[in-house]
Amino acid sequence: MPVQPYDLYGQLTSRIGQEIGVSGWFTVTQRDADLFSALTDDWDYMHNDRDWASPRFGGTVAHGLYVLCLLPKLMKEVAPFLPIVATDKASVLNYGYDRIRFISPLRIGQRARDRVELLEVNEKRPGDYLTRYRHTIEKEGDDKPFLVGESLSYYVTDYEEKWRS
Repeated sequence: MPVQPYDLYGQLTSRIGQEIGVSGWFTVTQRDADLFSALTDDWDYMHNDRDWASPRFGGTVAHGLYVLCLLPKLMKEVAPFLPIVATDKASVLNYGYDRIRFISPLRIGQRARDRVELLEVNEKRPGDYLTRYRHTIEKEGDDKPFLVGESLSYYVTDYEEKWRS
């Protein structure tokens, strides 16, 4: 159930500096990598040629930008209390990303998950909040993460009233 707009600020500020959740495990398939390559025209042996990639990486590896694109989907799972889907009461807008680093390869077929921490909440105008989250994409069986980065989200309450014009 979505959080009521008047409660959103309290829900967010009470979690600053805390882990807000961990997604379930997900797997990037070779089909995912090939479709992403076709969509973006980003063909590279490391992503699409098993024979070339196997001796170098132990198999083909996921595109960093593909996994970055999964963050909104993973946030829905990690933080169901947030108004991710727009309603007449509240919405969230993607405000961008900071400090994205791809630490080590994520092999195709290797399981991964997103660990999310809320770093800060700033009220930009009454009822609107800019948040910063740290995402760590962990790989099963590996101490090194695949990705560490920050996402910025802009929460707007009373959405239709403010954005009608």
